[in-house]
Amino acid sequence: MAVRKQPDLPFSHPVAVATLHGATHLILRPDEAARARIAALLGLHAVNALEAELAITQANNGRVDIEGQLRASVQPVCVVSLEPFPQEIAAPVQIQFAPEALIERMTKRAAEEENEDFEPPDPILEGQIDFGAVVVEFLALSLDPYPRKPGAAFAGGDPEPARQSPFEALLALRLKDDAG
Repeated sequence: MAVRKQPDLPFSHPVAVATLHGATHLILRPDEAARARIAALLGLHAVNALEAELAITQANNGRVDIEGQLRASVQPVCVVSLEPFPQEIAAPVQIQFAPEALIERMTKRAAEEENEDFEPPDPILEGQIDFGAVVVEFLALSLDPYPRKPGAAFAGGDPEPARQSPFEALLALRLKDDAG
């Protein structure tokens, strides 16, 4: 089985599941060009460093468990000042993959048991798992959707939330009833 890289992904590191036996350890460090593609995809000014240490175990039924740690040095763009700023990220990585037939059996069993909390594993596609895609996904999930540079404030300061005393709310209700 040929392992194919995904040309549309900014970082691809596919591994044939058939080559995984027992416990496997993998360390991924995308090169500068891949980090630039990742930054563009995620709307970052830069990804200065990215490393993922993954422990991969394959069960006899074909399920693959991935656990590890992701560390990154990124430069998001501040939503207030529009300036890039340095940010360090450390995030756990935990995900399961399984063959589609196993996912179907697991889903059926969870439905029979009325297990509403069941979350099926991701499918193993074409006999491989792209660990590069897993790393990019977990980096994306670790980013603040509204990054704010430390000390950045809106002109005039942050808006104060409107506060209404309970008596003002009662007065407004009373005036509404008197008017109606």
